[in-house]
Amino acid sequence: MPLFVVIKGESDASVFPIEGGRCIIGKPPRAEIPLGNPYISRTHAEVVEVEGHYRLRDLGSKNGTSLNGESVDGAGRWLSEGDRIGLARDQVVLRFWSGNSTITLDLGARSISVRVDAKSRDVHVADQRLDPPLSRKEFEVLRLLYERRGEACSKDEIASAGWLDRGGDVSDEEIEQCIRRVRLRIEAEPSRPRVVRTVRGYGYKMEGG
Repeated sequence: MPLFVVIKGESDASVFPIEGGRCIIGKPPRAEIPLGNPYISRTHAEVVEVEGHYRLRDLGSKNGTSLNGESVDGAGRWLSEGDRIGLARDQVVLRFWSGNSTITLDLGARSISVRVDAKSRDVHVADQRLDPPLSRKEFEVLRLLYERRGEACSKDEIASAGWLDRGGDVSDEEIEQCIRRVRLRIEAEPSRPRVVRTVRGYGYKMEGG
């Protein structure tokens, strides 16, 4: 089965099979290939099968689609084995595989150690204290994930931890932006997170025992 492998911008090594004659790339729930990045349009691009071959075309997205560095418009371009698809100026990058060869995964750098001290409200990354410290909201969200590391935390739980004054009335976009800011402070490669992982369709979890 042909598929896309995420190489940047979403959970590392996520795999999306291309099923059916037409597959939309964009925001859930409308897209068959759902991406959480805020720069991705709701219906960003599509892949259409024509007699066993696959054609990528942009669906009028705000931030554009590229194939191997060249812009893709509404007319589209044919996909070949190993092609690199850039979405929203490479905020998300996918690689196309036809299913006729073995995928090689580049998992990049290993995760770094993170320690959260609830009493001092300090966060240590690779044994170095973060300075300046995280905001109150960012700290409370990270503390929840740290205290339950290895477990998936729902977006409702994250909203309750970080936005006490809002009674849990928090949008997905606000949560995503908070997680993004946390990742910028604690991840070796924020675009390829190893510490705070996305649990698709549910929330986030922090790696560790």
